[in-house]
Amino acid sequence: MDAEKKKILESVPEMDTSFIRQAREEARTIPVPQSGWCRATGFTSEKAYKSVMAAKGGIMYHTHFCFPNREAMGRDLPALQELLKKEGLVLDRFGVSLDPSMAMPPELRRKSGEKAGLYLQVQEDWNELALVSFSQPHLGDNMIGSPASYDSCCKALRAGITTMGNISQFFGWDYPEFQDVEARTRSTVMAMAVMGEHVADGALIHSNLDDGYGDKCGDMGQLIGMALLEKYIAEDLLGAKVAHSFGDMFHSPYKRLVFLSALKQIHGDGVFGSMVFANKLGREKRKLDLNDAHLCTCMLYDMAGQAHYQTGHAVTVMADRGLDDQVTNEEIVRKLCLAKQLEAYLPEVLKTIHFAAIDTEAARLTARGRKLRDNILSYLSNFIDITNPYSVMLAVKKVGVKALVEELSDKTTESLPADYGLYGH
Repeated sequence: MDAEKKKILESVPEMDTSFIRQAREEARTIPVPQSGWCRATGFTSEKAYKSVMAAKGGIMYHTHFCFPNREAMGRDLPALQELLKKEGLVLDRFGVSLDPSMAMPPELRRKSGEKAGLYLQVQEDWNELALVSFSQPHLGDNMIGSPASYDSCCKALRAGITTMGNISQFFGWDYPEFQDVEARTRSTVMAMAVMGEHVADGALIHSNLDDGYGDKCGDMGQLIGMALLEKYIAEDLLGAKVAHSFGDMFHSPYKRLVFLSALKQIHGDGVFGSMVFANKLGREKRKLDLNDAHLCTCMLYDMAGQAHYQTGHAVTVMADRGLDDQVTNEEIVRKLCLAKQLEAYLPEVLKTIHFAAIDTEAARLTARGRKLRDNILSYLSNFIDITNPYSVMLAVKKVGVKALVEELSDKTTESLPADYGLYGH
């Protein structure tokens, strides 16, 4: 590591962890009610539902909405419920885009003007999202990992939303309008500690790995290394449970299965995935109606992965436009109908997949990942207390993931290139 990076690490301040204890104490006073979906299905939490579905190799489905405001959400979700009922379809979970200003602490948010997503100002707004009875809400961008992590996490839990992230964005995203990295780190760690106190309530910290690290990790072993580092911080140091997600930047069906196998290997029987995304790299931009081929390829192999590895990831039903506020309910239902058609092919498709070869490749990724995690922690231990989650997160953020993986990755074993660099972005 060059002298400049070493100087950065030497400047990482020691932090008394009493603020983490305080966050834990306050977390114990937060009631986590059942969401509307939990009450309708009889499950105590989404995590409990995932356990049941994964154990039988069941397929769950996820989609994402870019509602421009709460009024649009209140109009479109009931209409979608009726369409799903008419077709006899189940959409197990859905994500929503929060307005970017939601990433800021409440006192710094834009209170007026045009919004670019849901703006949840008071607790009742969060509760409204969790009242949906036909599908379980998920919160990713601009949540845990943002400057507003602690406030948003507590409000989401109070509403009954238990899967939220995206902690990879803490390391991979920056907020130019909020330069206080230490305050952002403190808020993120407090939120993760709160989630740790509510593991029994089904709390899962979501992390979309290729979203956070896609342009910083050139091979898939490095992505697994970052997953292991997150797992160390979230689970070993803070007692929370992390749910790793991927797929945005995986063009190759083979690599999708290899990476899923690697996640199963690093998490073991305690694996809980949030969702596996449809790949963005292969999406047709000019002739949108050709995207059925791209989507169905992703979904078929992701279904096969769930049937075999039983990791609890929901398979994403992605509209042709991707993440766009012009996507209609009818399009989402049509894509879900396609997914159900594909399910009939699963038994025969599974016979064609050489899972032993996939697992062998995944084991190589896992070994590279463990070596990277161990190298990072060993190197950081020269400068900080690596049992302090605040210090570890701040050090990695300040010196940068790219610098760490380039310097400390295992150079002696063969890598498997990530698709982000191979296919452009």
